[in-house]
Amino acid sequence: MSRGKHTAGGPAKARRSGNAKSLVSRSKLEAGSRRANPSKGIPIMLSPWRRPPWPACAVPGMPKSDLLTTIPKFLRERGSTGLLAKLLRFPEILSSMPNPRPLLSLLLSVLGLCTLSVEAPAQNEKVHFSYLWHMEQPIYWPDQQVFGDDRYERAWESIQQTDGGAAHPENDLRAIFSVPDRVAAYQWRVRDSINAIRGYPEAGAQVSYSGGLIENLQSLGGAWQLGYSPTWYSSYREARGWTTSGQSVPRCDLVVFPFHHPLLPLLDDSTIRKEIQLYKAVYDDAWGSHPGQSKGFFPPEMAFSTRLIPILEQEGIEWCFVSGEKISRACTDFPVVFGSGGINCDPPNQADQLNPAQGDYYRESISRGCGPAEAFPFAFTPHRAGYVDPNTGQLHSIVVVPCSQSLGWRDGYSPLGLGAFDTLQTKNDPSRPMLVVLAHDGDNNWGGGYSYYMDAVPNFVQSAQSSGYHATMVEEYLRDHPVPANDYVHVEDGAWVNADGDFGSPQFLNWNWPPVNGAGEIDIANGWAEDIRNWAVITACQNHVDTAEQVWLDAGGSVNIDRILYPWSASNDAERAWHYFLGALNSGFMYYGTSLDMEVKPTIACNEAWQHTNSILSGGGTDRTPPTIWTPQRHPWNPGSVNFGPQWGYQEYQDDGDFWVWTFIHDVSGLQSVTLKYRIDQDGTNPLSSFQNETYAGGAEVGAWQNLTMSARPFPDWNFFNDGSINFFEMPQRIADQYYVEVTGIREKLVDYYIEAVDNQGNVRRGPIQHVWAGDGQGGGNGNDAVEISPDPARTGQPVAIRYDASGGPLATASQVFLHIGINNWAWVEPNDPQMSFNTGSGRWEVVVPVPDNADQLDMVFHDGAGNWDNNGGQDWHFDVVPGSDDPRWQIDGHLDPDATLLASNNGVNLWAGLKGDILYLATEPAAGKDRFVFVAENPGNLRLSPWAKGGQVAQWDAYLANEESNGYVTWTDATGYTEIMADSILEGSLNLKQELGSIPNVLYLAVGLYDTQDNGVLDPNRQIDQTVNGDGNLDGIEFLSVDLTTLRKNKWVFFPAQ
Repeated sequence: MSRGKHTAGGPAKARRSGNAKSLVSRSKLEAGSRRANPSKGIPIMLSPWRRPPWPACAVPGMPKSDLLTTIPKFLRERGSTGLLAKLLRFPEILSSMPNPRPLLSLLLSVLGLCTLSVEAPAQNEKVHFSYLWHMEQPIYWPDQQVFGDDRYERAWESIQQTDGGAAHPENDLRAIFSVPDRVAAYQWRVRDSINAIRGYPEAGAQVSYSGGLIENLQSLGGAWQLGYSPTWYSSYREARGWTTSGQSVPRCDLVVFPFHHPLLPLLDDSTIRKEIQLYKAVYDDAWGSHPGQSKGFFPPEMAFSTRLIPILEQEGIEWCFVSGEKISRACTDFPVVFGSGGINCDPPNQADQLNPAQGDYYRESISRGCGPAEAFPFAFTPHRAGYVDPNTGQLHSIVVVPCSQSLGWRDGYSPLGLGAFDTLQTKNDPSRPMLVVLAHDGDNNWGGGYSYYMDAVPNFVQSAQSSGYHATMVEEYLRDHPVPANDYVHVEDGAWVNADGDFGSPQFLNWNWPPVNGAGEIDIANGWAEDIRNWAVITACQNHVDTAEQVWLDAGGSVNIDRILYPWSASNDAERAWHYFLGALNSGFMYYGTSLDMEVKPTIACNEAWQHTNSILSGGGTDRTPPTIWTPQRHPWNPGSVNFGPQWGYQEYQDDGDFWVWTFIHDVSGLQSVTLKYRIDQDGTNPLSSFQNETYAGGAEVGAWQNLTMSARPFPDWNFFNDGSINFFEMPQRIADQYYVEVTGIREKLVDYYIEAVDNQGNVRRGPIQHVWAGDGQGGGNGNDAVEISPDPARTGQPVAIRYDASGGPLATASQVFLHIGINNWAWVEPNDPQMSFNTGSGRWEVVVPVPDNADQLDMVFHDGAGNWDNNGGQDWHFDVVPGSDDPRWQIDGHLDPDATLLASNNGVNLWAGLKGDILYLATEPAAGKDRFVFVAENPGNLRLSPWAKGGQVAQWDAYLANEESNGYVTWTDATGYTEIMADSILEGSLNLKQELGSIPNVLYLAVGLYDTQDNGVLDPNRQIDQTVNGDGNLDGIEFLSVDLTTLRKNKWVFFPAQ
């Protein structure tokens, strides 16, 4: 059953394929970019006016020659990108003037260059930040090309074939590769963006650029097709040559990347190593040999497991990007909130929660449909992560660099403000500052277009630097702030939250849907799913490729990574087998499910690989290669506790405690036995400082291994449910068997387990040791308590989920239940008892309420509305409350926030607003037929020219949000602090009004204007807010709506009135 059918009760989100409208519906076409028409005169979004300092060395009496070099250098460092900066980059112009000093003085005065700037000492460093832009296109048809060398097709070869009538690939490669923003991003746009910020000492960006994309551009560029040239890489090489002023590291760091964009945690070790070695082999060809290859690494989909660490370390990788939420979920106090405001996948298993409690979590709901929570500063600081070799006990380690899931997502869809940085800064350690990594696709959505690269990035860097925040490179940061040798953390398995239907699940659900029956219910022993069918095919091919290489090497042959990368007449069958097999592994083939011919692509590649392994293995030789065990899977993720996510219809599911372990296994020689080995930990803990749980040998802290024979099942290779969207027109030559076993009767124990497989030649493979906490079957950590809250303890200013088990109590037969709640030993009681909802999966009544800022304790009892109460035998229930963030947020997701107030309407145009804390919320209908503006003014001033070169004038504003009709572009302009903005069914945005105006006034003035989209477009006087007074085409001050903020204010979190 496809993932799309598992959305009942949860957010129905579209796949990344673009079948549904993006919440920020900005056109990817260069022609639709907001800055593609410079005549619009759109103002660059700069930070509030600050008086930049006079260059420290530009003093009266300075020789003209020194001025001509000092001023341009100074302007670059300050980020000046206007006409003046361009003029001063041509000192020969000024050199021709007999006395340029008056002109220089005048220009510097205009800029306000009059105060001395002294950079803050290192010990006072504020939050640092950096970028990771991801570029990727797969090998769309990994079949043997019709002409030329025996290798798979690249883009131009595939286009030529489909132009000639070939049915595959079904993807429209001309449309994909010819998008102007992609043509630019894949060739020169990144260089241009970095050039716009390289006046700052350490500013730049990391880029991950897949090997499949490199090959496709070698193909297209070599043929001068679709806007690509044979030297498509030259701008990246140029940017790599620019270095920071501190540690002289490249400002464009093209990090090492697994060549074919595979999902690494689900791959065999030999393949992971080959994928990395392939990229290292192509690196110099694409990016040049100087400077040397990057020491950084970006795993595709940000999918990470500590099992990768030994290979990364051995391949020379020193640091790796990971999800900051994956470090946070491994903390003992990770705040679990289910749904779009929290996690939309399984909560972390207790076995993974090895990091200490942190207390402070930055949570922000994003339009992906979840609200990632990241501990700060902990999950915004690089650490070390380790993996212990289970055979030897040797510790392997690398540095893990966390990426912010919420801020990275938001940076890819709309301009960032500084509000989040300001929140993080409250916990910053100036001697080891936080590093906020903004990671997202660099070739999709708004974050892949001109407005992002050339407007948003330079403006944000300028604004952040002006506020004391520090743009940097990861390599620079790590050299300036080395990670202490003993600073180790655990990182939970999983990918970034960006993947729809996955949300960072530790099982990688979007690429690894478990077997289900015809009703869509998970059925490990008898079910089927299209994605895992691919993994079964890949597992079988993996063993044949490994065995063919071993037999070939035993016979005196060799395997050369360059001949795998560039197959030619000298390539042997072992090398060609690897070439085709690796082409089967792109994560997108399974990400997009049954779309087009995605589900058959892995089979196409594996069948090609088998042609070459067959020629080796049919010639004899001894099989010394052990069986291939696909990464063992577990269901449910939290046995004996609460589970959640798309596989449960986004409902909480309380498991009884038994669990399944299953996998795919294959061997050329057949299998003799497959056994699940498990043991019980003695004290239920597995500290990072002890290795006994990590080795097969164990020790006094763990029990003896126990054995369970796993059952075998030939896994169906056909269209099991006759899904009409699947066309398996080519069947795989082989497919691995499924092996499974259920582990029963273990409760409230920490369990280590692994799978051992023996082939008919006696070769033994032992899989990785994995860990699971089996709960008590009653809900996990709170045992049989009738009431539990999450997070526990509750936090001021944040929502808390309350779950009540009525069974066995006075309300056991109640058809409805209400929460009666107060704070601080009933010092105040909420007068309106919220009604709870019954969760059939968990058997509990549930409700989510906000925690007031003045709460130290929550007090609660329950009743049925008919006079029957459960007060815990007269004791009531009481839960501690700890301080939390007091940074109230509105839900900015392109849909009207339910707390908003309708202020005015005019001929179908509405204006909603609200105030929570310091955060002003504004909403109106999105642009449709006309560009739309919402103006904010403390005191509407004199008339000034309308923004975006529109006709007429507008009274002086403080800030405005805007939505362009032609391409959906949305932005805040002239805003000085934290902002958010999104457009879908509603254009909505939030603004930190206190940061904007210095204080919160009692009265604020707002106006809505609709303008024709072309230059000099006129204001629609019949639909403006407030209504026109004179119809003169201007938005006069008297036509702004006066809003009483004292009545508008809504404190998002204070559910109970303050005492």
